[in-house]
Amino acid sequence: MLTERRAAILGMVVSEYISTAEPVSSRAIVARHRLDLSTATIRNELARLEEDGYITQPYTSAGRVPSDLGYRTFVEMLMLEEPVEAQEQRTIEHQLHQVVGGLDEWLSLSATILAGSVGNAAVVTRPRAASSRLRHAQLVELNHDTALLVAVMDDGRVRQRMLPLQTPASQALLTERAVRLNARIEGADARLARSVASELADPDEAGTVRAIADLIDEQRIAEETFLDGLNSVLRQPEFLDADRMLEAVATLQTYRMRGLLEQTMDAQLGSTQVVIGHEHGDDSMQEWSMVISRYGDEDAIGTVAVIGPTRMPYHRTIPRVRYVARLMSHLLHEVRQS
Repeated sequence: MLTERRAAILGMVVSEYISTAEPVSSRAIVARHRLDLSTATIRNELARLEEDGYITQPYTSAGRVPSDLGYRTFVEMLMLEEPVEAQEQRTIEHQLHQVVGGLDEWLSLSATILAGSVGNAAVVTRPRAASSRLRHAQLVELNHDTALLVAVMDDGRVRQRMLPLQTPASQALLTERAVRLNARIEGADARLARSVASELADPDEAGTVRAIADLIDEQRIAEETFLDGLNSVLRQPEFLDADRMLEAVATLQTYRMRGLLEQTMDAQLGSTQVVIGHEHGDDSMQEWSMVISRYGDEDAIGTVAVIGPTRMPYHRTIPRVRYVARLMSHLLHEVRQS
């Protein structure tokens, strides 16, 4: 159990270390916070905090640095968030409302704004439907035994696939087939489309519907992630060493990043989750923290996250991730209503 004094000292250690990236000594705590306590008393309290796992000592005679438990206690009990003030909100909203391109430009700009605001890497994922559905499909003749299948999804995105035909078909026959199949599977998800395919006697029609089901699944699992702020991360003291820098680049650019975001995100829309160091299931993320929030609605959900060293300014990062995610939900709703 943390006493009130011990908790206050832990908060000082975490705040000092986040600010300076240097181990925090008892002398520094007394000097910087003008405490009416001796350095010997502070040393004793630091020793107890170390015994209890809240802080560690990198080497003998050094000051202390927070452990994952220390950061977790700081985030949940000790820190005061730095709110997103009205002027900062107006600036962010103005920047996002200036976007005249498509959704990709908007998501990319959101990552750039967030990364610049918190000084770490920001990741934004494209909103993805929990269960994509088919709006309609078309078949286009390419040659006597191949057609082009074009599937339009319920969010307007288009998927295409070359479709071999067991029986040659003209464009007129392909158009009739598409009309007939659309009547059966318009609005279907992948599971329903496969069920319909199993009922079809014509092998070309069954093959077409199975291909449509595959395209619906491709739409659902498409991995599109927008990353910004890599340079900000690499300027952190933790990555001054060339090998550590290369490891950081590999971690942030890994193709698994979206999957990692989604695996660690079990919070509901509108809430924010913090994952610190060893709380990650991925060994490559043991020295990283993530602040994650979801945006969107029941029809499509995306992720907003900030990723950086465990020595992250959580007090500033958490409210900004939360704010950007909430703003993006509103903007996504406006786009759909327009």
